[in-house]
Amino acid sequence: MKFRNNISKSKSVKKDILNYVKKCWQNNEKNILNEINNLTRMYLDTKHITCYLDSSTSHSLYGHKTIILGAKGGLTKDDILMVISHELFHIYYWRKIKKDRLTKSSMGSERKEEWNLSEVTASLITDEPSLKKFWPTSKVYVYPEVKHVYKKVKVFWKKGDFNYFLKNAYNRINKQ
Repeated sequence: MKFRNNISKSKSVKKDILNYVKKCWQNNEKNILNEINNLTRMYLDTKHITCYLDSSTSHSLYGHKTIILGAKGGLTKDDILMVISHELFHIYYWRKIKKDRLTKSSMGSERKEEWNLSEVTASLITDEPSLKKFWPTSKVYVYPEVKHVYKKVKVFWKKGDFNYFLKNAYNRINKQ
């Protein structure tokens, strides 16, 4: 993964913070990606992904090949690892559901319930004990606005069968 300072015209992130984020991720990336692969059977390759640090916000988000990591207010090692993993997972989640033909939507033009399911799924994966060991002090939570989807699909979350979860979760949200 490449790391860049400042996607926006906001005040730039200090070089030492950028280097700290980069080092935190690079020291753990292989193990985190291996664990996500063990849980989902999704191979994640980050060489074409760029993570931008933005000091103007504390919010983070993802795009097709980008992660924006909000650095306003500071970042702990655990939060860096959890948030990058969460946002990275979204990118590969959307690629997988498109490839598996679970959706005709694309990232950015999805239905609200699909976006909700993406958030629920990223929260479920980052809350797995085998991944939480990389960010033990970070709080993983389900956004209040997606809890209704969480309640509908949590029953399908079974260790070792990510495809089962996706297929059944999509069926459940599409019955609405």
